[in-house]
Amino acid sequence: MTTETIKLQELHLPRGGRIPDWADPDTFISPDTPPFPDAMHQEPSISDTMTTLRRHLRGRPDWETTLISGNSFLYYDRDNLNNRYSPDCYVAFNVDIDTIWPRNGYMVWSAGKPPDFALEIASKSTGHRDTVLKRRDYARIGIREYWRFDATGGDYHDAPLGGDQLVNGEYQPLPTQTEPDGSIWGYSEVMDLWLVWDSGYLLFWDPSAREFLRNIDAADDDRQAAEDALTGTQEELAGTQEVLAGTQEALAGTQEALAGTQQRLEASRSAKERALAELEAAQETVRRLREQLDESGPDSGG
Repeated sequence: MTTETIKLQELHLPRGGRIPDWADPDTFISPDTPPFPDAMHQEPSISDTMTTLRRHLRGRPDWETTLISGNSFLYYDRDNLNNRYSPDCYVAFNVDIDTIWPRNGYMVWSAGKPPDFALEIASKSTGHRDTVLKRRDYARIGIREYWRFDATGGDYHDAPLGGDQLVNGEYQPLPTQTEPDGSIWGYSEVMDLWLVWDSGYLLFWDPSAREFLRNIDAADDDRQAAEDALTGTQEELAGTQEVLAGTQEALAGTQEALAGTQQRLEASRSAKERALAELEAAQETVRRLREQLDESGPDSGG
């Protein structure tokens, strides 16, 4: 059934408001989540992560059926709509996005499956929930991979970077490796990406492209470099146009000089032709006079 044949139920609740018992689990529209409890610490990392992953996922052939969301409610208990979580970032593949977005939340029973990937960004107020409660419940919900990132290096979570994979309904830790530079790497099979803790920043390494995904800062740097290059090109073009204008003026002067030379050549050619015609006429006159002289001879005078 599509959203065109369903009348969605508006609840008009405040952000984070409890769902009333009379709400229809198949049609209710989720309220917005409350603000981040530690916004100054979490929001930059969450926004950067969402933007980076969304830009990457757009290149996949299954993008049209891929949902990436964050700071929206994930409902997993059809009988109690207040049993819900709000993952900082989650991804679901092979879902009907058109039936999910209008309801402003992810209802597992309506989507037909749980999300495939979830990521939590550590904060002082959420650390325990991330490592204990969510780890337990995300496994029950059926999220295939659950990752946790702690910018502090492990003050709020049990490690700077940790991941779990669902095996027979329970989470098993995914291996991570620490490099000589102190960065910590963990591979996500679901995303086909390496998650990297690097000096308090979350990065993503694409093993197929063999490069890090471009985050917001890198994209801004690229955009600034492109703008600088464009400015330089425009300045170079302006200089080229000035040179071209001077060249065109010089060419116009050269063409005028050439036209004058051609006129003089034409006048000289005409004068030469007239002089040649006059010479030929004079030569003809001399020839006739000689003939007349020859005809009269020395004795013609008597």
